[in-house]
Amino acid sequence: MSGLLDGKIAIVTGGSKGIGYSIAERFTNEGAKVIICSRNKSELSEAAAKIGCESYQLDVSDSKGVKSMVEWFSKKHGQLDILVNNAGLIRPGRISDTTEEDWDLQINVNLKGPFLMSNIFLPHMNEGSSILNISSTVGLRAMRGAVAYCASKGGVVNLTKAMALDLAGKIRVNCICPAVVDTPMVDERVQAGNISRELLDNVQPIGRMGKPEEIAAMALHLCGPEAEWTTGSIITVDGGQTAA
Repeated sequence: MSGLLDGKIAIVTGGSKGIGYSIAERFTNEGAKVIICSRNKSELSEAAAKIGCESYQLDVSDSKGVKSMVEWFSKKHGQLDILVNNAGLIRPGRISDTTEEDWDLQINVNLKGPFLMSNIFLPHMNEGSSILNISSTVGLRAMRGAVAYCASKGGVVNLTKAMALDLAGKIRVNCICPAVVDTPMVDERVQAGNISRELLDNVQPIGRMGKPEEIAAMALHLCGPEAEWTTGSIITVDGGQTAA
């Protein structure tokens, strides 16, 4: 690796598996000191051991928990260089059958989480730092049967743009919108019988799902020194999905 992130300190939420794990692994390999967060303590510890990074158990939708992490972080590490807001979940449901509980859960984790992490960590971020939000192509174009997920990810897209304007010249804020990426979340949907892997492959014109490492490669670019003039950008990494 090229050491693009030597000396940097990064936090990756939802870092115990899938896209977050791959981002944390890539950043670590590029020289960053990484802290991964997740609600699942056992998955978190296992992932941190594999990557060789630190971990902190956290529910990003809990403001008290985020404030406690900030206190811990500032005492142990001081200032933050990179924040990746990746934690997210999906509970399928149409407008006619989505429960208030499922709505609140997805809005709180997927949208409120990035707001809280950014808002509360901001005073502890170095000038020239980078915030990266992970949304989805359904934040740009809707799909049937996922009304709350679409709403939450659409919110992340516009949150990114608003944050980038607020912080222009101080901290860069960008967003990646992946299409279907082959992660444990996909495995859960397939095992539940909701959808087939073949159908998920064919959602992308390129004919396959993305790999978490492919999202991590774009994350590295956006958070690294080669993207210092990039902010407020919404980048699709989607196998051609949004081109169709």
